[in-house]
Amino acid sequence: MVSRCCFPVPQRVTRRSLVGLGMTLAVTGVVPALPVAAQATPAMDTDPEFPADDQVLLHTIVESAMAETATPGALVSVRYPGRGVWRHAAGISDIERGTPVTLDDHVRIASNTKTFVATVILQLAEEGALTLDDSLETYLPGIPNGSTITLRQILGMRAGIFDYINDPLIAETYVEDPVLEFSPEDALDIIRAGTPVFAPDERVEYSNSNYILLGMIAEQLTGRTIGEEVQDRILAPLGMTHTTFPVGTPEMPQPVMRGYLGEEPGDLLRDVTQSNPDVPWAAGAMISTLSDLETWTEALGTGTLLAPETQAARLAFQPVQEGPVSLGYGLGILDLNGFVGHNGGILGYSSWAMYEPESGTTIVVVTNRAGTLGGTADQIFLNIALALFPEKFPGLAGE
Repeated sequence: MVSRCCFPVPQRVTRRSLVGLGMTLAVTGVVPALPVAAQATPAMDTDPEFPADDQVLLHTIVESAMAETATPGALVSVRYPGRGVWRHAAGISDIERGTPVTLDDHVRIASNTKTFVATVILQLAEEGALTLDDSLETYLPGIPNGSTITLRQILGMRAGIFDYINDPLIAETYVEDPVLEFSPEDALDIIRAGTPVFAPDERVEYSNSNYILLGMIAEQLTGRTIGEEVQDRILAPLGMTHTTFPVGTPEMPQPVMRGYLGEEPGDLLRDVTQSNPDVPWAAGAMISTLSDLETWTEALGTGTLLAPETQAARLAFQPVQEGPVSLGYGLGILDLNGFVGHNGGILGYSSWAMYEPESGTTIVVVTNRAGTLGGTADQIFLNIALALFPEKFPGLAGE
């Protein structure tokens, strides 16, 4: 499964169980809030570690969530400028060998890839290579409703395009054989044959197809691969030397936190570390590390690589749901109760990379267990967000 998960859509929410679209967001027990910090200062690499009591609470949140979901390993980073930094490698990276997770481990970041691809498209718009109101038909003819779908709608998950991962070739065959031979052109064929889910701009609904198309458009306009564009426009300027956009190889850089497939906590886990990156491609192929994700989460949230007006357009969120967990989606970016960033899920891995604008806090979580309906990073992220910012979750905090 590429990623059904990238924003949860619960209609009825309790503190105990936040059930999402292909992903479960669970908040266990009563999470005590960390003490309110003094006035936050700008982010600095010299920020000290969190106080010991806070570290114990954060550690307990991670370990409890891993135990409840039977997740072998997790990588977690919390960086609260002026208050503290906490980076944690928890559990087992390789079940067969008993290898522990390390802070340098590489992981698949799944749909967090979309934030990179969206940034490339927005930069191309700034350069005048395209406009966000261009029609899809201009670039990739033959897609249902293509003449009335705009690039802005594609970026914002408002195009109504059939999600190619729902095709049996992906939904069934890829799950059984993660190194399945597949290409972006195969995805395009599925998309062209698919029936639209809704009329353009009717609502917000997640579709991985949108970012396959955006990757193809970027390549068409630049004459280079989307991976090369991401490398030169984003990774190199930010010094993200441990992040890659793989093509054609199921291998991952070493060291690696291996990924495992399991639907229920008691299931026998299957090692799915190796998978064909051309299946998710521009919708979810990238590989990174905890430190690089930390760098990117802050740059994404602050708009480092975009003009202020472009970042403002990116952050014009369209509502997905209201309630204790309120969600909106912008141009390749998610808003959850005031946190901005994205999440991701792919066979073996689930992740959250979120930024809190007022304090400048980044929270990054990656776990190495995920099934076809979602992963296990949700519980860790939400519990940490609740502990640090209870005021952002008035319907959940203090219950």
